[in-house]
Amino acid sequence: MKLTTKILSLVVALLMMSAAAITVNKKILGHDIVSTSGNVALVSTDTMTVMPDGTIVIHTAPFAKKNIGYAGPVPLNLYIQDGKITQVEPLPNSETPSFYKRTEVLFKNWEGKTPQQAAQLKVDAVTGATYTSLAIINNVRDGVDYYLGTEAGASNSLPAKMWIALAVTLAACIVPIFVKSKIYNYVQLVANIVVLGFWCGQFLDYSVLLKYLSGGFSMPGAIVAILMLLAAFVYPLFGRAQHYCNHICPLGSAQIIVGRFCSRKIHLSTGVLKLLDWFRKILWAVLMFMLWADCMTEWMDLELFQAFQYESASWGVIIAAVIFIALSAVISRPFCRFVCPTGSLFKRAENIG
Repeated sequence: MKLTTKILSLVVALLMMSAAAITVNKKILGHDIVSTSGNVALVSTDTMTVMPDGTIVIHTAPFAKKNIGYAGPVPLNLYIQDGKITQVEPLPNSETPSFYKRTEVLFKNWEGKTPQQAAQLKVDAVTGATYTSLAIINNVRDGVDYYLGTEAGASNSLPAKMWIALAVTLAACIVPIFVKSKIYNYVQLVANIVVLGFWCGQFLDYSVLLKYLSGGFSMPGAIVAILMLLAAFVYPLFGRAQHYCNHICPLGSAQIIVGRFCSRKIHLSTGVLKLLDWFRKILWAVLMFMLWADCMTEWMDLELFQAFQYESASWGVIIAAVIFIALSAVISRPFCRFVCPTGSLFKRAENIG
């Protein structure tokens, strides 16, 4: 396939997703397409307000612009009275309510602490809502830094486990190109499942893709996702078709490993394979039209990748993921080949149907 044809296919896929981002989130790369005053309200144009009773309120809205959550900024108010943080108040935002509600447990970590203590506090992200959690944590730290008169800029730091996720992703992007070792391949696949899947919740799905298309990239937190996006969309331009699906995706890795445990496979006839492939294409088309029509977009939360975040995933998603992984013992990667909407998008970008 000519490079120009590959580039054209990639552009078409990006335009399709950009249209979905505009329809669903009403913004593209951080720029509002329509007024979002109903979603994100800035309480004050000042970063700090002193109340009549002496309470100091730090408005983190100016920092929230660079600390992007799952769907956009997550501004907060920090109330400081008698030298202690008495309340962390969430402000209107564009996050999915169910995701944001999971992160509210974070607020108790800072309440009752002095600003100095809060500046040194290590707070872990909530499993299943990593992006929103990190945005909240960085907003609080930036707000506290402002109060203390520093310019620490907590958003410029990366949690330790994200450095490990970065190392695993970088290895998956580079090593398979030069090393053809079965042992290494097993190690990489296991690392993808354990580190990227269960521990860090780092993978590509429609929710993540729309998040970055709508809100843009906030560094360094987005660096792992950027590497994955390069593997998914850019590598195929240079002959590495489906590199992300084959070497990085945690769910794909789980199916590959389970598939190697059983040598006896179910033989699917050519007719059945064609029927299943048409099912995947029709399903993908229907789901894309739902995004463009801004109708029943909740299906994005049901992609099986969410099962890795089992503490917050629905039982239906977990059960479906287990079934497909078990089925991969006798049918090679059934979810990837016959269902996965995200994989279908990657195939469209590679012009392979």
